[in-house]
Amino acid sequence: MSSLSYREKSLYASLLIELAVYLPYFFLHGHNSVSKVAGMIAAIIVLQIAAQGIIAALTRNRITDERDRLIELRGYRVGYFTFATLMALGLAMLWFHASVLNNFHPEHSNMGLHFISVFFGILVIADITRTVAQLIAYRRAL
Repeated sequence: MSSLSYREKSLYASLLIELAVYLPYFFLHGHNSVSKVAGMIAAIIVLQIAAQGIIAALTRNRITDERDRLIELRGYRVGYFTFATLMALGLAMLWFHASVLNNFHPEHSNMGLHFISVFFGILVIADITRTVAQLIAYRRAL
């Protein structure tokens, strides 16, 4: 891990924290609620601040160069493309749910919670995609 740059260490820590917090929500969820989402966001903020502070304190060379900026831009481009694609897919799924499924099962109309869950999932997937794209770009640049 000592051969990794400051940005790579930061990205790996961010990816691990995101996966540790988000995976239980999406795969082990029983009853999703707005308070669960708010708790996860608070946990991400606290864990990221702690991890990034530790990495910054332990890393001597934190200088970024043009390559770091280009990799960051490439990652944001991939993340944005993922976000836009999944947003269109999510809107189509919500429209399908509202127009077709509610006609057959009106008792299952928790549209607000579905809306939050789908779009929160889209944000999570786009952010993880951005981070992974940046990590791949760092590995290819070596």
